[in-house]
Amino acid sequence: MKYVLLNPEEIIDTPQFEFITTFLKSTGRTQIGWHYYIDLAWIYSQVKNWPTNYRILDAGGGYGPTQFLLTELGFNVTNVDLSLDYSTRRFQKRYEMEFKLAESYQKTDYVDHLSNKKSRKRILKKLKDTVNSTKLLQYLSAEKYRHIHDRWRKTNQVQNDVGRLDWIQANICNAPEIATDSFDAVVSLSALEHIPIELLPQALTEITRICKPDAQIAITTSATEQNDTWFHNPSKGYCFSEQDIKTIFNAIPEETNLPAKEILEKYRSCTLLKNNLAGFYYTSVNNGMPWGKWNPSYIPVGLFQ
Repeated sequence: MKYVLLNPEEIIDTPQFEFITTFLKSTGRTQIGWHYYIDLAWIYSQVKNWPTNYRILDAGGGYGPTQFLLTELGFNVTNVDLSLDYSTRRFQKRYEMEFKLAESYQKTDYVDHLSNKKSRKRILKKLKDTVNSTKLLQYLSAEKYRHIHDRWRKTNQVQNDVGRLDWIQANICNAPEIATDSFDAVVSLSALEHIPIELLPQALTEITRICKPDAQIAITTSATEQNDTWFHNPSKGYCFSEQDIKTIFNAIPEETNLPAKEILEKYRSCTLLKNNLAGFYYTSVNNGMPWGKWNPSYIPVGLFQ
């Protein structure tokens, strides 16, 4: 496996970034993590040439956009996450979705952290940008949801049939209900850093087990320019040193990597990401950009095969 520190200047100017931006804006999913535009554009650059008959694991997908993007592109996706609930009718109708609660499921402290974040959504109703947020999707009928996504597909000439999406509420560290060699590929959008670091090797072993030996990989997580891995308490996530990325993830650096400090400065000076900061950041200290003050303190990193 290899890793690449995601350089915003390189990614923002790509067709992949424009494609992702159009998807998020057209489908009302702009209220997302401060670096998710970058992460998703990079993930899309990896998966866009995968065969659409792939069965893909979204590890820790939550309610995030990756699973919906891939399913709209024609992939069959299974989202395995601690914090899920029974799917709504629009998802069931659009994606033939089924929801399963794993017998092995046990609640964790991070689920409580996510629950606290969800309770703040009431505040977002007062913000103008909620009109374009994922919150809006909760009030869409199945027909309206279909119309919005079909319009996006037509505009972007997406030819494949819509894939299937399933949800399994389970702990990716231990999901014995999921059969070995079940998936052709794994994606993950900024999720693995929220696993307790002492359990992360166990999670990676479990992901390896339920994926085929030659499975494709497109995972993003958080890196740091510092020599040691540290814990970002507001977002409850680890920022991995490059040495730990090499040892924990068994990854080698991409030759094109710039120095981490240089990339971090590029994020701090990126006005496009700053000007599109989601509204929920301004309502709490418990997130990746406390109180909406633009001060990136970690770097998105991509892991790939």
